[in-house]
Amino acid sequence: MRRWMAALAFGCCSLLADPAMPEYRGPDYFKLKALLPPGPGAALCFARSYGAEHLSQHPKQKVTELILSLRYVALGEDEATLVAKQDGGTEKQYFRYDFTLAAKVKDRGPTLYASGDCASAEGIGCGVDCDGGGIAIEPVPGRDDAILVRLERIRMTLGCGEGEAVDLEGDADDKLFKLTKAPRPIRDSMQADAEKPLQ
Repeated sequence: MRRWMAALAFGCCSLLADPAMPEYRGPDYFKLKALLPPGPGAALCFARSYGAEHLSQHPKQKVTELILSLRYVALGEDEATLVAKQDGGTEKQYFRYDFTLAAKVKDRGPTLYASGDCASAEGIGCGVDCDGGGIAIEPVPGRDDAILVRLERIRMTLGCGEGEAVDLEGDADDKLFKLTKAPRPIRDSMQADAEKPLQ
């Protein structure tokens, strides 16, 4: 259910079927599956670190580094979730897409983290539960090694154990980021850091 709502929150537009049928608002996942085809252990990582020259040209940019991990997760019978069908009924969904985002921000020492679920219909959206905002993802046309990440607002913390929550907002030079594919060790290291208990 929360994956369905995440899709709506990011403008994944509804599909209108026959006028006699209820409006369908479930995600279709086509764009997510095109970006990250389903399969055991399927995952992608995209990253970018901004150097001094770029930051000097964009003095209002707060983000100095971003790492985004996307995963396809198969679900068992006990974990499956109910989702809406186009005919107005429901069915069990035996997978989910999730994300972890790491950000280094000017004037903040520790890395910030956010995580949640992703869905897609007209676009790809990844959101944090309980109105924690999120990001929109767009593949770069003609390239399979890069994505655009659009930010309005996302709630981030210092990792496992949460601690202080920080809203990272898409101000001035922090609205759009172009990330490129990163190797598996970068994703694994980021995930391990995000899951470390806070001291």
